[in-house]
Amino acid sequence: RRPPRSTHCISSAASDVYKRQVIGLYIVSFIFLRLIYRWHFLFETLLLTIILLGWVAGRKCQLIGLTGGIACGKSTVSEILLQENLAVIDCDKIAHEVTRRMSKELAKAFPEHNILDKDGYLDSKKLGPIVFADKAKLRKLNKMVHWRIALATVKEILYRKFVLWESHVVLDVPLLFETRIFSYICCPIILVHIDHREIQIQRLVERSKGLFTREEAIQRIESQMSMEYKKKNSDILIDNEGTIEELRKQVLTKIFPALLKTLD
Repeated sequence: RRPPRSTHCISSAASDVYKRQVIGLYIVSFIFLRLIYRWHFLFETLLLTIILLGWVAGRKCQLIGLTGGIACGKSTVSEILLQENLAVIDCDKIAHEVTRRMSKELAKAFPEHNILDKDGYLDSKKLGPIVFADKAKLRKLNKMVHWRIALATVKEILYRKFVLWESHVVLDVPLLFETRIFSYICCPIILVHIDHREIQIQRLVERSKGLFTREEAIQRIESQMSMEYKKKNSDILIDNEGTIEELRKQVLTKIFPALLKTLD
């Protein structure tokens, strides 16, 4: 379990966090490179070179975690951060690209259901109700796609760190705590939450434009990890029960001061 941290300790822990980011990223990278290129000494040499670069870049690139419950406004916070010129890696988009490439494989995994659209690609609107109504099928889907999404995300992080050399990168991950590795290497972790369940249900139903019934919205919310657990393991909490203006004010007053502390 990741130990809870508060915003005031971010500054003193910054250098250790950078080291931890690099170590975590390269453990993952090493595993995947060994699996893919295990017969090639060239790639092991390349990996060692990248690790040396990582110790330098790790101190110059802060990886910031952004997560939240479904329909809590995480994407809106992500847009505000983009408007403030922070780089954002959108893991929802990465997941969409990965699952789209896996369309045929997923269709074979769920042969009793028609989950493809007319062009032969995965239709998430068809697959969603199937897996969220059956925990066994949801686990099966997660087992198939999570590691591939994680690999694609790590590749994007490495690109941002070593090619673009961006100083701050926001990792926008709906399942940040569920994937574990990303919750370990991100600092600070920002959680967008709504405490009142009815507001969250109403927003999810409205956002779906009639696609979800109230019961289906509750199913999706309850399929996620406990919000209390996420709160205890996050550094910055953003309460999104108010207006867009109130949300923007929280982003500017809570997130950016915390980022400046890490540069002290």
